[in-house]
Amino acid sequence: MRLPAFGAGLALAGLASTALAQAPAPSPSPSPTPKPFILEVEVYVVSVTAVVFDKGGHFVKGLGAKDVTVLEDGVPQELTYFREAGEGEEKIPLSVVLVLDASGSMKNNLHFLQEAAQSFIHKLEEIDSALVVQFNETIKGSAEFSSDLDRLDEFIDALQAWGGTSLYDAVHYGLGRVKDQPGRKAVVVFTDGADTTSRMGEQEVVDYARAVEATVYGIGFKGDGYGGSPRGFLKKISSETGGSFFAPDNVADLIKIFAEISKELHNHYAFAYSPKRSPDGSWRTIQVKVDRKDAEVRVRKGYFAVKRRRPPSPRPASP
Repeated sequence: MRLPAFGAGLALAGLASTALAQAPAPSPSPSPTPKPFILEVEVYVVSVTAVVFDKGGHFVKGLGAKDVTVLEDGVPQELTYFREAGEGEEKIPLSVVLVLDASGSMKNNLHFLQEAAQSFIHKLEEIDSALVVQFNETIKGSAEFSSDLDRLDEFIDALQAWGGTSLYDAVHYGLGRVKDQPGRKAVVVFTDGADTTSRMGEQEVVDYARAVEATVYGIGFKGDGYGGSPRGFLKKISSETGGSFFAPDNVADLIKIFAEISKELHNHYAFAYSPKRSPDGSWRTIQVKVDRKDAEVRVRKGYFAVKRRRPPSPRPASP
């Protein structure tokens, strides 16, 4: 059984990702953006990833389709697909992009970041794959998504701290690389300073993230970064995509944070529904409610509804 290949506010149409070579390349130039910002997201079926916690912060497991209510613009929807990550023989694959700050201000702390990133990729499961992006005033990404831990380790080992901070361009690039990958998609961003050299603007990148089926996790360390704090941007983009923001006081805490993110990425619910309203290009909010008093749900805030060809029907939801 494969996950349904739909994108629903979560998949981008007509925006092809560009692979970067191993050699450093200039930051990608932004494409012209229509105003108001509406990306063409192909949709007949909306896919949703939700993380469910109890009040103690523990993952809530064992829920069925009957325990979940999905609201689109406040209107209940009928689930057509429901799956708990790790449930049964077939697991949901994870595709993750690590976007790592290698600007000059990271010189004294780069080894902590490398150790934490390598610890993270070694927690990937056999069906998972990762891509590593390093950024300063340029952006350099590993050639392809890979599950080869040795290759990923080598790329992380090669990080060198120099130059400015093209944070917005790097996050946009990471989102573009992951958007067409299968299964669960995530972008994990680490930086110790605010953007100083990007061509793109903060809101452009946040809007792009809202239309990509990827959860963003932001880690903002208050180190020797120049130009102020990145925390506002990272909080916003994480919230919009159903992710989390972390602000460690000590860079030595990074291994613990990366481990927490890894655990969450492998403990979630994936479900889908066919919207009751026809696609009309509008932004639609998504809300997920769980029939359990102590449950808290984190999910992306919505999607753009633009018509497309109807995809193959996914497996019916089971209670």
